[in-house]
Amino acid sequence: MTKLAYSQTANSPTLRSIIIGLLLVILFCAVIPYNDFYIEGTFFAGNHFPIGAIFLFIFILFIINPLLNLLSNINNQFDHAWVLSEVELVTIWCMMIVSISVPTVGLARWLYPILIGFRYFSTPENDWRALFGHYFPEWLAPTDPYAIRYFYEQLPDGSPVPYWVWFKPILFWMGVIGGLWLLMITLSTIFRQQWIEREKYSFPLAELPGELAKQQLVGSRSSRFLKQKMMWVSISIPVVIHTCNGINFYIPNFPAFPLKLNLNIYLNEKPWSVVRPMWLFLFPSVIGFTYLVRLDVSLSIWFFFLFYRLQLVTASTLGIPMEQSMGYVSKAYASHMEMGGYVVAVAYFFWTGRRYLFEILWSFFSRTRSDPNQPIAEPWVLPCLAIGILLPSLLLYSARASLLLSMGVIILMGITSIMLTYIVVAGGVIHINSSFRAFDFFHTALGSSKISLNSLAVLSIPSAIFRTKRGLLMPHVSNAFKMAIASNIKGQQLLTTMVLSITLAVILTSFFFLKLVYQHGALSLQYWTFMTAPIVPFRWLETQFQTPTKTNWVNLSFVITGAVGTGWLYWMRNQFVWWPFHPTGFIASSGEFTLNNLWFSIFMGWTLKKNLLGVGGLETFQKSKPFFVGLVLGDCIIGGVWAIVGLMVGEGIYYATRLTQKVVVHHLKNKMERSVGTKSYFWAN
Repeated sequence: MTKLAYSQTANSPTLRSIIIGLLLVILFCAVIPYNDFYIEGTFFAGNHFPIGAIFLFIFILFIINPLLNLLSNINNQFDHAWVLSEVELVTIWCMMIVSISVPTVGLARWLYPILIGFRYFSTPENDWRALFGHYFPEWLAPTDPYAIRYFYEQLPDGSPVPYWVWFKPILFWMGVIGGLWLLMITLSTIFRQQWIEREKYSFPLAELPGELAKQQLVGSRSSRFLKQKMMWVSISIPVVIHTCNGINFYIPNFPAFPLKLNLNIYLNEKPWSVVRPMWLFLFPSVIGFTYLVRLDVSLSIWFFFLFYRLQLVTASTLGIPMEQSMGYVSKAYASHMEMGGYVVAVAYFFWTGRRYLFEILWSFFSRTRSDPNQPIAEPWVLPCLAIGILLPSLLLYSARASLLLSMGVIILMGITSIMLTYIVVAGGVIHINSSFRAFDFFHTALGSSKISLNSLAVLSIPSAIFRTKRGLLMPHVSNAFKMAIASNIKGQQLLTTMVLSITLAVILTSFFFLKLVYQHGALSLQYWTFMTAPIVPFRWLETQFQTPTKTNWVNLSFVITGAVGTGWLYWMRNQFVWWPFHPTGFIASSGEFTLNNLWFSIFMGWTLKKNLLGVGGLETFQKSKPFFVGLVLGDCIIGGVWAIVGLMVGEGIYYATRLTQKVVVHHLKNKMERSVGTKSYFWAN
């Protein structure tokens, strides 16, 4: 189908689907902060295939749609007009995935604690308020003593939540974050044709919900896709495993299935101890998604993870010192190699898509459109790209940060977003992260001694807010664009509904999150979010103020090494058909915590797919596909069930592994003990 024909026959999201999507946004904003930070249950939105979204999606497919179908039959509506269509289901899904992480890892988990934490944890010993407190005025971060104290120590009964103190800081930082989100949406639009229509990446995280929506049969209780017995067998596997593990969480004598093997106990002596932490995790959903990924990509992800560990052992054996990255699990050399790899990979993406980029440039000057269904009309792509860079940069400049440095940080954030999105759409990795902050490159290249104190202080906040990429918006938007093309939905109208859901999520999150924290006190909520995350960036900032650094030429050489290595891998891949490795694995944060959790499941998925293809070819691959999709569905269904159980009983459960559950219980018992000493911090100063 040509672009013109496609645009003429494209469908619009219905008012009914938009209303349902917005109601679900309200539900997420009201429930998720309580679930994630108070009872500490299974994260509804902890990665780029959020359990909360897929669980509700399945609920709509198997409960709501059959009921609507029944009502249609009762009212003799043989066209089944009441049943949610494919277009409506995709619209609802896209509205859910772009908004579900806002109340948690996509925004709230980082923004609010970081803005207020440094003043609360300021002590006579660290003297943070005198050291850099004056760089954060009240329109940048709250300064009211009442609001700061009771954010952590719980409001007195009957006292109102001090929302007014937060209005200016939230307005400022949402301008910065909103500009970055616009940049990500625009970049998703730019790479939409290249990744979807030309390079035809698999988009594994979009394939399952798209398939469920597409094959929904009018008058049937399930889709053809789900009528296959093999799928139901595989669905039962994670359901049985996690049912037993969940019962064991509440009744410890009940038998459980351990899904994690801790290898640290076997790695106590040098040089092997340097590879810790090291464990084998079995995630059925990750195995299922890996089956949908190209073999060279999945091979490269687990291979380069082990290759990184081999590098650590070799360096330890030779006595080579390895500097730690700032606040990361990985080593500094790996983080800087990743920086160089990101830049070269994104440059390669732009080079291979240069023809379309020239079309965008021409459209801007000629004010013409070549693709009427583009989510952002081509003449507006460049202005949106410019606004996405300039708006946050100018806002940071108004806070007295360097304009050029702010623009450099924002541009590198955009490059990082492109690369991480590529890892999701091409590699099917559900939990992504980078082992560096955008600001780290400039700190390495210039040294803190050449960066103004204003810039160091102000830029430390967006660096901390976007430190973890578990809720990064761009992969969700790219997956939504893929589903829009597959389901023949008008791109601009779908994008409008997603922007509407994000806006509502931001407004409601500010209300529900702050209400939860002030009513219960952050000291009684999740320890890491409120006690660790707000301290780490300001400890780093304290060090930079007291002992400024110079240009780190060693780490800069690793940036160059990573760039050359990535370029060489792309050259080998393009020159030799037999070359087995993909550059994605080389720059997929091999030293980061996320891949340490996922690598073994990716290895298992790759092994199973390779063997099935070797035995039976494409026919066997297609016949086996429902089994692996069932692993994903089963994981998500039972995960959603246990999340709801946790909400009902008021005690959360991380359902993935038995060992993780034990850690959570231990954490809950000791949370208040660890926070007792901090209650005097704010008032002792």
